[in-house]
Amino acid sequence: MKKIFFYIIICVSIISCQKNETKFFDLKKHSGEGVFDRGNNAGKKFAYQSVLIENAPVENSELIKLFIKYENENLKKIYKQSDLYSISIFFYNKNSSTSYFVENADDPGGSSSEILHDYYEKFGIGEITIDRCENDNNKWTSKISYFDYQRNIKDTIIKKCTN
Repeated sequence: MKKIFFYIIICVSIISCQKNETKFFDLKKHSGEGVFDRGNNAGKKFAYQSVLIENAPVENSELIKLFIKYENENLKKIYKQSDLYSISIFFYNKNSSTSYFVENADDPGGSSSEILHDYYEKFGIGEITIDRCENDNNKWTSKISYFDYQRNIKDTIIKKCTN
């Protein structure tokens, strides 16, 4: 009996020490491009995408590192588009509510509508906003904003334009 109890304790300890890997899920049906239709950027092209994060870190410094890692690994192709002015990436916690959007677009009709942005207040983690530098079209400025229930906790500039 002692051996079985000891074995159970060891198994529970091993399982509890395993770290869940953080994974990104790009939402293809919630990504696209458009053109600004008003303001200073009227006529300029933008891109946007939405991403679910499974097992996102809770610590703010770890979250910033994760956003920077995502930008460095996933946006190289987008940066090369010469006609693109602005990029926005919206991050959400992956859970039973947001997982619907991995395979599905927004469903605004009927009594059970599902719209991803409706979950942003509750499950939004943050966003990366990237804009082309006005004085040098080969450079970009990046800002990370992360949230706690739609309240902006902090903005972190990770790339700046120089004059």
